[in-house]
Amino acid sequence: MSIFIQNNNGPIYNDCTVTIHNGQTTMQQPEDITPESEEKPASTVDSIIFTKKAKQECKEAYIIEALQKSVIGRKDKTRAFVQELQGWQKEGYIDAHYNAQVMYDELDKLTPLPFGYEAFKKHYNNTRA
Repeated sequence: MSIFIQNNNGPIYNDCTVTIHNGQTTMQQPEDITPESEEKPASTVDSIIFTKKAKQECKEAYIIEALQKSVIGRKDKTRAFVQELQGWQKEGYIDAHYNAQVMYDELDKLTPLPFGYEAFKKHYNNTRA
């Protein structure tokens, strides 16, 4: 039997088991249904450019967001992006051993880049030396 309960002070329950024992109400939901209030774990981003440190601290999504924000409002988007990228490399979250082509290809998979490979390569290789 299915029961529907709505409380003005709480969530809505549907298809759950309600037990009333000595005035105490308990509810059990079916195991295949998860409550809406539970937070879903952050999905990890799979890319070879992230170091073990970034994966252990689950910072991949945060790093991608920071890289995306680095170009907002900047005329020199490529330079700003590469500076942010190299900051993450210095902190040990992004592997600095990949060449410009590999780095650009991986970053382009993770986020749309507002510049081409040639501009990226120019800034990436000039500031690495």
